[in-house]
Amino acid sequence: MKHSLKKIMVPVLALTTAFAMCIPAYAATSSDEKISTVKLKVSGEEPTAGEDVGTPTVELTSPTAKCSISEQAEYYDPNDDVWERGEIPVIRLELSAADGQRFTSSTKVTVTGLHSDLKAKKVLDSGDTLRVDIKLRKVSGDLEVTSDLDWDGRYAYWEDVEDADKYEVKLYRNGSSVTTVTTSNNRFNFYPYMTRSGDYTFKVRAISNSDGEKSEWSDESDEYYMSSSDVYTGAAPTTTDYTNSGSSRPSPTNGSTGWVQDATGGWFYYENGTALRNSWKFVDNNWFYLGANGYMLTGWQFVDNNWFYLNPVSDGTKGAMWSGWLNLNGTYYYLNPVSDGTKGARKTSYQNIDGKWYFFDITTGAMWANRTVPNGKWANANGEIY
Repeated sequence: MKHSLKKIMVPVLALTTAFAMCIPAYAATSSDEKISTVKLKVSGEEPTAGEDVGTPTVELTSPTAKCSISEQAEYYDPNDDVWERGEIPVIRLELSAADGQRFTSSTKVTVTGLHSDLKAKKVLDSGDTLRVDIKLRKVSGDLEVTSDLDWDGRYAYWEDVEDADKYEVKLYRNGSSVTTVTTSNNRFNFYPYMTRSGDYTFKVRAISNSDGEKSEWSDESDEYYMSSSDVYTGAAPTTTDYTNSGSSRPSPTNGSTGWVQDATGGWFYYENGTALRNSWKFVDNNWFYLGANGYMLTGWQFVDNNWFYLNPVSDGTKGAMWSGWLNLNGTYYYLNPVSDGTKGARKTSYQNIDGKWYFFDITTGAMWANRTVPNGKWANANGEIY
């Protein structure tokens, strides 16, 4: 009987041993200690347009005794072998938990250095591995110098520059400066500034709103001669900021009221034949803002010590003031939805929205997500603070 039992036990032990060998040695168990926080630091040079993508440097600063970097950091899926202006670099790396430790979905990841921020994290291998994606700010670099400057009648025009949002344009008469204007177009009507006869030239430089970069000034254009009989004799322009259009104001019929569009597509609002300027106007249940030159403004605008977002899309409500949540390319903002005298104003700092707390960057107004907020609490992927 003993021999029979022994014959039975041997195969059972062999089977048990084989099964145990199939279990990965690294598999996390419920008894493992949860890793609560991971801190990473990005160092080196920030990516610059035109430079090779290269390899990023990321250091684990805490907790070094509980985990380590197992897959070294690299830039994830860049557009090309060299950086392009406006591109958002993403760094990917993997962390490995030490024996007796494991990552969970509640593991907080904070990153510092090079204006970095957490983009995403993912727990792998049942908690043994944590994959982290880190995003940097948009790639900056030199803007190209614009070219092909010429005159089209009394309009100055030039070649568009990639990544430029607007242009500074200087007008000269007989070599002396007349004015400098700013426009988002690649043409501008200088006739209202041609009040004296002479040879007019202009030069241009491009500007990027994303990083404030300015190109070098272009060479001067060819000359445009204005005779004394053709000079402008109307009212002088009231502003040199024509960001939303490249022409002077149209001349409406006396007493006209409502929206009027000029030849380049810019919109004005007239009341009794006078264009509104530096004014809010409530039309068709929406608020619009008319700038110093009378043009309807769009995009981010700083008015009355607050930032407002005016719809830039031609969807039937172009120029309308936005309120509530705003999603711009994956970045969220919150614009005051209450009619308390500051409706539409961009909110910052801590805000309680529908019973949940959020934190909005003091400078930019962007919602913080997947990171620790100033009071030490955690804002999840939806920005909700716990």
